[in-house]
Amino acid sequence: MTYIATHQGRTTRIKVKEPRPGQYIVALGDREYDVDFLEPEPNLFSMILGGRSFEVDVDATHTEDTYEVLIKGDLYEIEMVEEKKKKLAQKMSKGASGRQDLKSPMAGHVRKVLVEPGDRVAQGQVLLILEAMKMQNEIKSPIEGVVASVTAREGVAVAAGDPLAVVEPWEPEFPAG
Repeated sequence: MTYIATHQGRTTRIKVKEPRPGQYIVALGDREYDVDFLEPEPNLFSMILGGRSFEVDVDATHTEDTYEVLIKGDLYEIEMVEEKKKKLAQKMSKGASGRQDLKSPMAGHVRKVLVEPGDRVAQGQVLLILEAMKMQNEIKSPIEGVVASVTAREGVAVAAGDPLAVVEPWEPEFPAG
C-alpha cells in the first residue's frame, strides 16, 4: 500500500509492504526501513526500527484521516491517506458529472453499507465503509443523485477496481405547466 502523510504542511509518500505478519518494509522517499510491528493494545503500537524500540500511541482526531501520534513524549498531528483514496478525492473535487460507477479504490473488506437502491444522496455523502489495513475508509458519492445499484455486501472482501455502487444524477421533476 502507498500512503500520503502530511505533517506541518510537509508531505511524504510512504510505501508499506508486509512480507510476513508483523514485519514490514517501509519506504520513505528513496530510503527503505525494516520494521517489526506489534499492537499489544488498541491504538498502542510497539515498533522496532533500525534496532531501536519505539512505543507509539495513535489516536484518531476529529477527521477520519488525521491522527495524533505520541512518540517518546512528543505529539505529532499527521494526516495519513491511502494514495489511491487521495487521488480519487482530488478527481472528485474537480466536479464529477453524469452516472458514477463507484469502484473500490483498494483491496479490503466492506464493513458497512449505508445506502440502498432508490436512496437519494448528496454529493460527499458516505455510501459505505471499506476497511483496509485496519483503517476505515469512507466511500462517498461524488455527485448529488440517486443510488441506482449497490453491489457491495457487508463482510465481503473486495479487490481494487471491484464495483461497489452506481449513482445516477438526480434530476428534479417539475410539473408540466
